Amino acid sequence: MSEQLQILPLCLIMVMGPQIVTAIFLVTSREPVKNSLALLLGVLAAATLGLAIWSGVVKAIGIDPSDSDSGPTTLDWIVSGLLAIAAVRTYITRGTAETPKWMSALVEATPRRALTLGFLLILLMPTDIVATIATANYVHDSGLDWYDGWPLVAGTVLLMALPLLAYSLLGHRARAAMPGIRDWLTTHGWLVNIVVIVYFIFQLLS
Repeated sequence: MSEQLQILPLCLIMVMGPQIVTAIFLVTSREPVKNSLALLLGVLAAATLGLAIWSGVVKAIGIDPSDSDSGPTTLDWIVSGLLAIAAVRTYITRGTAETPKWMSALVEATPRRALTLGFLLILLMPTDIVATIATANYVHDSGLDWYDGWPLVAGTVLLMALPLLAYSLLGHRARAAMPGIRDWLTTHGWLVNIVVIVYFIFQLLS
């Protein structure tokens, strides 16, 4: 279990950016509960599917964990390189971060659109793909099955559910606070991503 919990920091990479900002926007939509639940269903499906797919790829090209006790494998270095590239890209684009214009239309979103967005944002975002590959590689290195990467799925869904939980507990006060939270995440989320990436690279190579 302790090995699996090492995956949890990657959940922050999975949500920092348009993902969590979308969840915040949907809380201020006309049907906040229905839209948010639909989003979470899409997130759950995408995170599970992505983990299954990339775990299959890693298993197909990876090195037998029993042969890699002496240190990091070639695949560990490749994944670390992908994470490093993601960190550099995140740093370079930090000053240009802004809320995508299409998100303004989420006030009028339907549950079907929210479901689709949740699925696509988690499955296809470059940073999410890298985080999922890192998880699949880590699980493989630990000699575990792909579904043992469940903390990535559970943590991602939980983080994406925070705006809905805040709305459920605080109602309109939460809705009023969401724009400020959204703006802070848009301008500072890059720092969280870089910290998590550096931490996980250390985990892979140590």
